Amino acid sequence: MNNSMSKEWEYILHANRDVILEQWLERSLALFPEKMGYDTPVAEVLADALSKLLCGLGEENQRFRDALDDVTRILAVQSFPPSRAISIFFEPKTMFREMMMKPALAERLTLEVQSAFSSRIDELVLQAFDSYTQHREKIAQLKVEEGSRRMYMALRRAEA
Repeated sequence: MNNSMSKEWEYILHANRDVILEQWLERSLALFPEKMGYDTPVAEVLADALSKLLCGLGEENQRFRDALDDVTRILAVQSFPPSRAISIFFEPKTMFREMMMKPALAERLTLEVQSAFSSRIDELVLQAFDSYTQHREKIAQLKVEEGSRRMYMALRRAEA
């Protein structure tokens, strides 16, 4: 990716950070079947993690990976389908397209800048999918282990 293209979309994201973050959190909370308030523990973790993800999109680091892990851990324990869970990572791309409609940004959002940003979001989605899958696998493993423990305890009680 051309570094100047990366810097351009990073600048646009930074300049519109608060609006993007608010919309991203709102759209993320809308995934949950029950009305999720901004003052709930889940919303607070999501707000913090999405903020770190937004800041770290241009330069991935441990803080970025930890934030991604926080979001996918929350999503992995939900009952909605994986496609719905992972969909929140596409939201910045949607918001970026919406920003293109603003005349002040339209000239800065060249096709190259859009493509560079789109590629970075695609990378984020793939990383999110990997992290989400790891959490789902861990949950499945814990369920199997719990089932084995229950079976063992039932057999012990039956033998006694």
